Amino acid sequence: MDKSDEESFENNLDSETCQKLVEEFTAVTNTDEALAQFYLQDHNWKLEPSLNAFYEAQNGTSDAVTSGRSENSADGDDVMVTFENLLTKVTMKPPDKFKFITWNLDGLDDHNLKRRTKAVIKIMETEQPDIIFFQEVIPATYSYLEDHLPQYMIVPGGLENYFVATLLKRTTVYFDGHFIEPFPNTLMGRNILFVDCHIGSLKLRLLNSHLESTQDGAEERKAQFRKALKILKAGSKEHTSIFAGDLNLRDKEAKEAQIPNDIYDLWESCGQRQECKFTWDTLRNTNKTINSKFKPRARYDRVYLHQSDPPSLKPLHFGLIGIQKVSGTQSFPSDHWGISVSFDIVNQRAVTSSPPPSHASDVNLHSVPSTSKTSAGESSFSVKCSDSLEDSVIEINSSDMQSSSSSLKRKLSIVELD
Repeated sequence: MDKSDEESFENNLDSETCQKLVEEFTAVTNTDEALAQFYLQDHNWKLEPSLNAFYEAQNGTSDAVTSGRSENSADGDDVMVTFENLLTKVTMKPPDKFKFITWNLDGLDDHNLKRRTKAVIKIMETEQPDIIFFQEVIPATYSYLEDHLPQYMIVPGGLENYFVATLLKRTTVYFDGHFIEPFPNTLMGRNILFVDCHIGSLKLRLLNSHLESTQDGAEERKAQFRKALKILKAGSKEHTSIFAGDLNLRDKEAKEAQIPNDIYDLWESCGQRQECKFTWDTLRNTNKTINSKFKPRARYDRVYLHQSDPPSLKPLHFGLIGIQKVSGTQSFPSDHWGISVSFDIVNQRAVTSSPPPSHASDVNLHSVPSTSKTSAGESSFSVKCSDSLEDSVIEINSSDMQSSSSSLKRKLSIVELD
């Protein structure tokens, strides 16, 4: 189509058709009409090239391409998008459910690290979670995750030694901001990574942490856990908060913390299935050698939920992932099992908002959390699974947060895990 044909096509569009295209663009991208008009006008009011350009801008690459509407979508509600040859469905409606995963990747153990990391990638591609918490990420695995999970925005809680990272699926979860709160007395560089985001009308505050390890760190770990619980209680009533990660908690320590009644342990809320209890289980997981007859088992990894007011989430299923050995090895993907939790979103509705930045480096690194208080017992919502299914903000130079894998590799002089 030459330029005159394009102008003729645009001039022949009536206002009703243009408005419908704008509404479809905003429904897919969860952005506002002004941004939709910008992309549509710039691409001759053609929806798919406009969406393509939008996701290219978010992904920071020219490899994001729309592939047309899904043949199986009802009333054309879905558009297929590829991120670097990975096909992803973009819904025209806000999702009414989402999947969450948290997993300690054991990046400090270099045994079969490349194969184990590849196995993690494959599991993520199969599970298709919307939100991921990783712990014990090292620079090499961080870079590898960026290269092989382009459909996720990755927000790291550091860039040196080992750290946590939160991943948001670009087509369903929209990034609003983040900050990092260090634990002042940690001897292991531990912190909490906060990420604010939304899925349609659902506003989320995500707290990803790796609490102090070992028995020697028990007192500091308990202090860290109490601090996290206090932050959960102080959250905005509009936000649903999820606090999860490798918390290294012993059951006795959790009991001593006197967890408030409106903060829910999702393993307990989802039926306390014994086969899903232990996430660090040397009886079943042989990645760590224990030279004794006693094989320790612990529920180190946990997921806690604090509801908005009114409540906005219903947990459906709590399960474990990474429980099969990596092909061609005698190793599991990690010495921890990962946790997968599925949620229903209560009263989901469409919203308009500004688009998320394309990389973590675009974020205001000095944002502070809302501290409006909620009192215990305000919510009478019962968190149960469906029977049908089983103090200062750390400052980081934005140049250290570049999302380009190549620049990170040069900065840290690391070995690629290809």
